[in-house]
Amino acid sequence: MNREKIVCIGDSLTAGYGIPTKHRWTDLLGNNLSIDIINSGISGDTTAGMLARFYQMAIQHKPNYIIITGGTNDISLNISNNHIISNILAMTRYAKHHDIIPIIGIPTPIFDPENSAIDPLLINGYNFSKRINVFQKTLKQFSKDDNQKIVDFTANMTSNLFLEDGIHPNKLGHKQMAKNALESNLNFTSAYLNHNE
Repeated sequence: MNREKIVCIGDSLTAGYGIPTKHRWTDLLGNNLSIDIINSGISGDTTAGMLARFYQMAIQHKPNYIIITGGTNDISLNISNNHIISNILAMTRYAKHHDIIPIIGIPTPIFDPENSAIDPLLINGYNFSKRINVFQKTLKQFSKDDNQKIVDFTANMTSNLFLEDGIHPNKLGHKQMAKNALESNLNFTSAYLNHNE
């Protein structure tokens, strides 16, 4: 019998911006489960980009599950929540069409509203942080209404779990994200994270 497989598709939150591969949440998750984990995250990607590459970098791997985590870069480009969610909806339907269980990842918060790395021509730091908060709530409500499984990556994500930019999780942040996935409605269990402080 083949091992179960999860594809994680997303942006830098999945790709693990600034973090060694072995410390990414996807790799930590893989160390806890008898499931193959494929990281299909690309830093800077939008949900439109994820949808465009969904077959090649997700469906084609023939996984049992696909964790879809996106929206942060869309918001930095001032793309509407409705447009972002329509892309996520399309990906979930695409997965289901191929008998794959989609799981929606709720993106992490922003902890530096004054961040100078954010392009002021697109969206200022304060509005970026505010938009992320609204989007998280909107995406959770959509997931509930559409009966979608989720991993809430916002859970217990405090400011000390981020790099200096306040946007990308650090090693401890990725560890917490892995815990959030393990404690999600998929009923994952973990021994590894609890014994590797």
